[in-house]
Amino acid sequence: MKKVSLLAASVAIALTGCGGSDSGSGSNNNVAPGGVIVTGFDGYFNQAVVFLDKDNNGKLDIGSDTIFGLTDKEGRRTIPAGTQGVLALQTLTPGGTVQTALTQYDADTYAGKYTIDMDHPTQAMAHEVVFRAPSKSTVISPLSDLVAIEMASGTSEEEAILKVSTALGGTPEQPIKLLSNFIDGADKNVSLHKTAQILTESKAANPSSYEKKATQFAEQAGKIVGDLTEDQVKEVNYKPVIKDTAPNEDTLVPTEVINNKLTVSESAQSRVQNSLNALTIVQDEHFTTAHISIANLFDDPDQAPLAVTTSGESTFDEAGLIATFSGSDLVLSANTAGIIKAGVFTIILQSQDKAADGSQVGSPVSTKFTLKVDSANLAPIVDKEVEAQIQREIDGWQLQEGELFSQTISLTPLFTDTDGEIKSTKVGLGGVVDGLSSNTDLDNLIVTISGTPKMEWNQKGKITLQVTDDKNAESETVTFLMPEVKAGVTPPPETHPLEGKTWYMLEHGSDDGNDYDEYDYSRVWCDSIRFEDGIVYGNVRSEANRTTCGEATTQTENATYKVENGQLIATFHFEEGGIPQIESFAVEMAGDANEISQGAKTIVHRSVSSNVSEAERYTYYSSKADAEARIQVRSDDVADKRFGYIYLPAEQNNTYNLGMVSFALVENSQGYNAYLNFDVEGKDFSCATVDEFYKSFKLTGNDLATSFGQHEISGSCNTITDEEFTYASIYFNLSEIQDLAVDNIYSFIGKTVDTNGEYAEAVKFNIKWTGTGNNE
Repeated sequence: MKKVSLLAASVAIALTGCGGSDSGSGSNNNVAPGGVIVTGFDGYFNQAVVFLDKDNNGKLDIGSDTIFGLTDKEGRRTIPAGTQGVLALQTLTPGGTVQTALTQYDADTYAGKYTIDMDHPTQAMAHEVVFRAPSKSTVISPLSDLVAIEMASGTSEEEAILKVSTALGGTPEQPIKLLSNFIDGADKNVSLHKTAQILTESKAANPSSYEKKATQFAEQAGKIVGDLTEDQVKEVNYKPVIKDTAPNEDTLVPTEVINNKLTVSESAQSRVQNSLNALTIVQDEHFTTAHISIANLFDDPDQAPLAVTTSGESTFDEAGLIATFSGSDLVLSANTAGIIKAGVFTIILQSQDKAADGSQVGSPVSTKFTLKVDSANLAPIVDKEVEAQIQREIDGWQLQEGELFSQTISLTPLFTDTDGEIKSTKVGLGGVVDGLSSNTDLDNLIVTISGTPKMEWNQKGKITLQVTDDKNAESETVTFLMPEVKAGVTPPPETHPLEGKTWYMLEHGSDDGNDYDEYDYSRVWCDSIRFEDGIVYGNVRSEANRTTCGEATTQTENATYKVENGQLIATFHFEEGGIPQIESFAVEMAGDANEISQGAKTIVHRSVSSNVSEAERYTYYSSKADAEARIQVRSDDVADKRFGYIYLPAEQNNTYNLGMVSFALVENSQGYNAYLNFDVEGKDFSCATVDEFYKSFKLTGNDLATSFGQHEISGSCNTITDEEFTYASIYFNLSEIQDLAVDNIYSFIGKTVDTNGEYAEAVKFNIKWTGTGNNE
């Protein structure tokens, strides 16, 4: 992916609002050239999350959606130029579901953050909702959200706009400008503004049915606005709510609930904060209980009196403080352990908004105050020159996807404690690519950032550092920005020496490619195999493969392969008795087999899909002619053509001798005879060794029939001494055979012992009876 500078090439999103503010359009003049001004409603959204809704599902999917970060007090967030897709905005509430999830994702950025509607700058929003808009829209509002909902079901943008406009009372001749800023400027429309407010409250109140009945909610909102007085339309705190009493039905069954928004008095909020600022609280010193008046802090025309509580998101208890209420006072006192920690702490007061019918509306409305606890000792201080130097060093870090990374930061020159010593550290990684983590050597005050980035990352992650001294005084938090993570270099796919080449091998078995003939007995065949681009190709076996090798041009049984850590694993899919089966085996190279055929390889097929260890040894021939030479032997050929080299196990484990197997099919005065001889030049080779690795020998053919069975005759082994050395001879008694048909093909097959299949290759030869035999 090509990287775009976040500063040099960007578009700005301005999320401006309704209510009493008239600064929306004027404040948009500072957008970066080429920027896109996106306008949202209910006032500037401060600390709302701007993100790219990749699947347009109307939800912030942490981990998959691209999160651009939080808006500022003017509702702005700079995002990379060229961003494509549906932009969306997620509001946050203190301790809300999304706010909590974001804190777990990136605590340094989102912990303690919640959205503030700047029409009510002293209080947090009461709803966690998402607003969307079509990708080309410059407005995000409850009305543009209706259009996005319709488009998500497959409707075109033009059709969606027409449908929503009609639901709100528009006509094709006079459509409602759904994607305009109806808060300020030429398109200002207080009725649409009120409609948008009602839709916001109603979407939050009906999470299970709003989207499937969105246009019905729009119709009902339009009717409600039509019945309001002019003063009710203009009052920003008057927000009726539509509740669906039949959420599981297809048709909206609405009931209107009157609600005047619970608000926080800006003057009272300022008064309370000034009272808190006037307190003197010192760590480890006595604190006299303080009464702070919170009278008239909250106001709700729909209820009286108002219940006020502290939010669990508050941090004052960390200092050893207790907050209670007495009448209209907030009462602060120390717990039994006293004031145990210095720093700046929060007191979040909240009250529940209720409608006229007493039902709760949204989450509690909250407002945040700060409280400072001084330390008798001096907190560690930050050396700003060292901080700047460390940032320059971090700017030079090189991070790349898939590459191991490790760098250290020394805290010793960064933090200084003149009246104590540093006892603990707090290290945070926010918005950092997956795969990196931190580790702190407290003895030497060294922080290590290490790991392997799992992906390209075009956002600057943050490293936050804070230290605490031996009297629990905390330093300020230092934030460093990490460089972007470059795209990884994709390594070339792992290759294997067997790939991209056709190999020929001899096999024994009964499958002749014809399920309808009468011949169901084991014979010797030449099969071909080719591994290429993840597909295993082979020949389609036919009778011709008893004497010739076909080409590997067919993917049989949906066969595929993969190369992992130098190992080639082939997988076959087939049916057995109507039941789908999968079989995989590793194709292992045991060595070169140039003494058998130039370019040949000794291969072991080892099962990896069976609970039983199964393995079988093969010779892969690169020469088609050399493979065919073993199945094109004639009975009247001279001795030099009636043999084949084979690797035979030697005395020591995993060592082999080059052996020779000769064979003959003859007729004499006593009838027909056949034999196989195992011979190792200059060494003894007896039946004892044969019996260790081979369990049976057979001569098979179409017209072989004896009193013991059809199509095959078993052989017996004899150890014969010839001059100086011994050899093993397998004799096949054909005394019951009256006649051998000229031009018939017969197979010599020596099957290995199951447990020794990987150490010795099966014997596989074919011979054609010409009417004359040669046993010289």
